[in-house]
Amino acid sequence: AYSTVSQLGYMFLACGVGAFTAGVFHLMTHAFFKALLFLASGSVIHAMSGEQDMRKMGALRNKIPTTYWTMAVAALAISGIPPLAGFVSKDEILWQSFAGPYGHTLLWAVGWITAGLTAFYMFRLIFMTFWGASRVAHDVEHHIHESPTPMLMPLVTLAVLSIIGGFIGWPKSLLGGEWFGKFLEPVFEGNPPVSMQEYSHSVEYMLMLLSVVTALAGIYIAYRFYVKHPEIPERIAAASGAFYRLVLNKYYVDEIYDALFVNRVKDAGSSLAAFDLAVIDGGVNGAGWLTRTAGTASRLWDSWVIDGLVNVLGYTVKFLTYPASILQTGLVQTYAWFITLGVFIFMAYYLIHF
Repeated sequence: AYSTVSQLGYMFLACGVGAFTAGVFHLMTHAFFKALLFLASGSVIHAMSGEQDMRKMGALRNKIPTTYWTMAVAALAISGIPPLAGFVSKDEILWQSFAGPYGHTLLWAVGWITAGLTAFYMFRLIFMTFWGASRVAHDVEHHIHESPTPMLMPLVTLAVLSIIGGFIGWPKSLLGGEWFGKFLEPVFEGNPPVSMQEYSHSVEYMLMLLSVVTALAGIYIAYRFYVKHPEIPERIAAASGAFYRLVLNKYYVDEIYDALFVNRVKDAGSSLAAFDLAVIDGGVNGAGWLTRTAGTASRLWDSWVIDGLVNVLGYTVKFLTYPASILQTGLVQTYAWFITLGVFIFMAYYLIHF
C-alpha cells in the first residue's frame, strides 16, 4: 500500500527535480528489499517442503537462521527503520509529499499512515513465520532445513544492499553531498526550476521522527498481537463479524472477478465447445455415418440383389441342363460307350421280339 501511494502519487502530484529523484531513488531501494522479501519467502517455502500458509509455521528462526536474518533486514528496511535503505528513501518521499512544490499535509498523512501499516503487516509476517509457538505439521517438522548456499547468497547480497543502499541518496546536510540527485540533474536540463516550500530543519526532523515512531509502533503492535498475546487477533476477528469476513476474503474481489469475467469466459468456452461438438463435429460425423451407411447399403445391394440374381439364374440354368450335361460330357470315350450300350440294347430288343 505504501509503495503504491508513494510511486503512483508522485507520477501526477510532484513534478520537480526533488520529487522525481525521490521517486526513482525509492524504486531503486525498494528493489533491494522487495526482491529480498520474495526470495526469502521462497527460501521459507523450500524449507517447509512447499507449505505457504503462515498459520502453519512459527518458531523457525533457529532452524533457518540465515533466511530469518536476511528477511528481518528486508522487513526493517521496508518499514523505514534507520539507517536502512528503506528509511532514507521513505523519508525523502514523505518530505517531498509534505514540503514539495505540490505537497500537502493530507498527502503526507496518507504516506505516514501507510508506512505504519507496512511495518505492522511486515512484522506480522516475521512473527507468525519465525517467532512464537510452532504450528508446523508433524510430518513437515522433521524435514525443515536451511536452503543451500546458491539460494542463500542472493539473500545475503540483497540484505547488504538493503542496509547500505540508502546512503547513495543520503541528504547533503549529513554526508556533504547529494550524490543521487546530482546524478539525475541532467534529466531536467532546460526545464524551469520548481522551488520547494520553505520549512525549518526542525519540521523536517520532527516528521522524520514521527515516521520512525509510527513504524516502531506498528512493529510493537504486531509483536503484541502475534507473539505475546496471539489470542487478541482472534478476539478482534470474532468481534468484527461480517467486516472481518469481508477483509478475510479480500473484499470478494476474486469472487466478483470470477463471476463477471472468468466464469463468463468459461461459459463462452463451454458454449463454443458444445457448438463444435454438436454442430461441427456432428456434421462431420454425420457425413461420415451417411457415407458408411450408403456404402454398406450399396455393398448389400450388390451382394444380394445384383450378384444374387445372376447366381440364381446360373443355378437355374445349371439345374435345368443337368440331365443333358450328363450325356453331353465332351468325352469321345463316353460317347463310344453310349453307342455300344445302344447297340446292345437294340440287339436285345430285336432278339426278344423277333
